[in-house]
Amino acid sequence: MLNLKKLLDGSASSLSFSVNVTDCSFVDEAKSGTACAEAVITNHSGLILLEGKINASITVPCARCDKEFNYTATIPLTAKITESLANEDEDEYIILQDYSFDEEDLVRTTLILELPSRYLCNEDCKGLCPKCGCDLNVKECSCNQKESDPRWDVLKDFFSE
Repeated sequence: MLNLKKLLDGSASSLSFSVNVTDCSFVDEAKSGTACAEAVITNHSGLILLEGKINASITVPCARCDKEFNYTATIPLTAKITESLANEDEDEYIILQDYSFDEEDLVRTTLILELPSRYLCNEDCKGLCPKCGCDLNVKECSCNQKESDPRWDVLKDFFSE
């Protein structure tokens, strides 16, 4: 928990922090991973702003070919912090509890919201053959990819007229 009492009472104009998240439970498919966050919190005449970045590195399987690879990302970390709210949207602010908030929870939440839902080893990944399971990035398989769906066979007669 990060205590902001000095920032709120004016004895400090800014605070910085860094946090490492080594448990990669923020990504369901992850085999391993870490996230390192660094940020500065400043008091701008009562408006408390947190600005920083998260460097994430996780080992995940490709959604197309299922090969594990290392995915890295730099994600901006920003937040507005307040002690209490009056007529504001709570989702926009971090509300302090006893002058403190959980910086690791903020990093995890940001990662969950900002990381992609699917990971590709590269944009041109061909994936696996749906019939034989061959990795199409490595070699072409001999499966007949032109097989038609039997539900459409009725239309073949329609267009032959």
